[in-house]
Amino acid sequence: MSKKALGKGLSAIISTVQAQDDDLELGVELKGEDVSGKIMELDVDKILPNPDQPRTHFDEEKINELADSIKAAGLIQPITVRKESGSYFLVAGERRLRATMTAGIKKIKAIVIETDKENNLTIALIENLQRENLDPVEEAKAYKILSTRFKLKQQDIAEKVGKDRATVANSLRLLNLDDKIQQALSEGKISVGHAKVLLGAPQAKQYEIYKEIVKGGLSVREAEKLADTNKVNAKDSKRSKSKDAHIHKMEEKLISMLGTKVEIKHSGKSGRIEIHYYSIDDFDRIMEMLAKK
Repeated sequence: MSKKALGKGLSAIISTVQAQDDDLELGVELKGEDVSGKIMELDVDKILPNPDQPRTHFDEEKINELADSIKAAGLIQPITVRKESGSYFLVAGERRLRATMTAGIKKIKAIVIETDKENNLTIALIENLQRENLDPVEEAKAYKILSTRFKLKQQDIAEKVGKDRATVANSLRLLNLDDKIQQALSEGKISVGHAKVLLGAPQAKQYEIYKEIVKGGLSVREAEKLADTNKVNAKDSKRSKSKDAHIHKMEEKLISMLGTKVEIKHSGKSGRIEIHYYSIDDFDRIMEMLAKK
């Protein structure tokens, strides 16, 4: 499996971390007042949690398994922390820290880096994405923090985490779903494919369709068919029936090209095309795509 790309700037940080890992493996002891970029042995109870940890669910069984591994073979990869006002805040490696504490070990190897709060979140996000530890909702919420707290545009976020803008935009759209549906997505009761189907359905019908998906164990394709029957009210339904196969096909093509809901309203020899967007960033993304066509 090919390794995911890292964003600009962060690759340098990760490279530094990797270099320090190499030093640890060689048994190099690093000392000095300036601890930035150094490997240190810290008391586990003095490391403060990362306030921007994007991951909210930790499997206790896997934590215990990792604790047993650490007891038997030691910690292979150090955690990463940042120093601020004399305190050490966890940046990456919460599972390793939790497992070390579970194992009853009092000290842990840690790489100390200099980073601001924006990169603190981004590094934690990237680590979890690289390990595929985040569920879709946790990932979306992390992007949302980068967008709202640090005022980053979707393109900026995409560059930082090494993904394309459309992926980030589609991830953020998941937060438009009802909280109960988001919870189901986090728990794996439905897939991201199901979630996308629900996003395309009328908001008033989303939870009803969701319940049918779970109750019937519907596939994404079956969910699409169910959503199609709930998409329009009586007036729109009548209008929809008047559309010929060619219009429907063109709608599907535009939806596939633009990654958003598209409706063609055709009457006689004229009509209009309605392209839906869900945020200013989403609007900008669609405009950029149209400009390239």
